[in-house]
Amino acid sequence: MRKNKELVIFRTPQEERCDVLTHGILSDDEWHPGESLNRILENSWEHRYNQEADILTQVITENNVKHIIELGSGPGVLCNKLLPKNSIDSYNLVDIEAAKIANKDKKFGGIFHVRDLNNGLEIELPNKIDLFIANDFLEHIQSPAKIILDVKKLMTDDGLAFISVPNWRMGHAWIYRGLFDWDNFIHFMWQHGFGFEGYENSDLKCSPSPKLDSESTLPDDAIDSWNFYMLFKRNDNE
Repeated sequence: MRKNKELVIFRTPQEERCDVLTHGILSDDEWHPGESLNRILENSWEHRYNQEADILTQVITENNVKHIIELGSGPGVLCNKLLPKNSIDSYNLVDIEAAKIANKDKKFGGIFHVRDLNNGLEIELPNKIDLFIANDFLEHIQSPAKIILDVKKLMTDDGLAFISVPNWRMGHAWIYRGLFDWDNFIHFMWQHGFGFEGYENSDLKCSPSPKLDSESTLPDDAIDSWNFYMLFKRNDNE
């Protein structure tokens, strides 16, 4: 993972360029049979999941990860790709009932927990979590700070967080404008006890656009990345 420093500069209203960045709350229809479920079979999504699985396999191997929780997991495509490649003792998936049904139907594996994640995470697990995964999830919920603090309670003292953050240039929708700008999100995670460890770019690309003031530490090679795969580590003592 490549390194980068921490900094925070907040985006101004004048710098908001994309008119679809208004809201992105999770839909109750997500993962029912239809478009949202069928999309995981498309070639572009298959390529994306394979890349994510490759990055995560490296993280799991290098850090001897045994216990994982993935929030907003959908049916569990990542779980299905990671379990055969890695020596994982438990992989917990958390999402809505429709995702659990699809998980069972497609035999994707893992331990599924049905929860409404819009306002927090209430769950008990038998083992401390080594790795928390949020794959294009945090930007869709009402209380991302509460989710981070709730999941941190389940983690080991040196636990890792692997978070896929959409690049605003690709026209993604979310609730809180500016929170997921590069500098702001790194600072957000630091404020909640996670230090930035590094990143990988997506193989998928979007149209580049000049950096915002809230992206002063965004690496030049990441400007046109469809999303950013960001790795964080607990650092409560800093």
